[in-house]
Amino acid sequence: MHCWKNGVTEVSVARTRLLLLLFCSFFALSVQAAGISYKAVAIGEEDGWIVLDLLQHYVLTDTMLEALENGVPLTFVTEIVIEPEDAAFWRSALARKSVRRQLSFHPLAGEYEVLDLDAGTRRRFATRDAALLALGDLKGERIIRSSALEKGRFYRVSIQTSNDIGELPLPLRPKAYLFPGWHLSSKVYEWRLQP
Repeated sequence: MHCWKNGVTEVSVARTRLLLLLFCSFFALSVQAAGISYKAVAIGEEDGWIVLDLLQHYVLTDTMLEALENGVPLTFVTEIVIEPEDAAFWRSALARKSVRRQLSFHPLAGEYEVLDLDAGTRRRFATRDAALLALGDLKGERIIRSSALEKGRFYRVSIQTSNDIGELPLPLRPKAYLFPGWHLSSKVYEWRLQP
C-alpha cells in the first residue's frame, strides 16, 4: 500500500470513488423514478382572464410504458383550483378546472400522439420523449375571469396532475385500480395569488 504526501492511501481513494459512483447511480435512479413533477409554474392576467402556464415532467411507470407501446392510450388530468385563502373548508372553490390530455402510440405509423381532450387538438411526434414534453406543456390555460377576484384579497391556487384510470379500456380497469404500476400522480403544488 502506497501513501501519498497528503496521507491518503490508494485504497481510500478507490473506496471514495466507489462510494461516489454508487451515490451517482442512486441519484440517477431516483431522478428517473416514475412520477410527475413541475418544472415551471406561472400564473397571471391576460385579456381579462387569469391564465396558467405550466411545464410538467412525466416519467411513466414500466407498466404504463408497456401498455403505451402496445397501443393503450393513457389519459392525464391536471386539476386547477382557486379559492380565497380565508375561505371556510366547507365552501366550494371559486374556480375549478380540469385539463385533460391523452398520450397514445400508433404502432403501425410508429408515431406518438398527444390529444387535448377539451380542445380536440392533436399533435404527432416521432419520439416518446418529444410527446411527453408536449404532454406536460400547458400555455395560456384560462382559469377564471379576472373580474371574479377581489383586489387586495389573497387566493390559494393549487394544481395536481394524475392519470385517469377510468379512461383505460374496460378490461384493464379492475387490475389497474388495484395495481400500483398504473397509478401516477404529482404532489399538490400550492401558492398564493393576489390580483
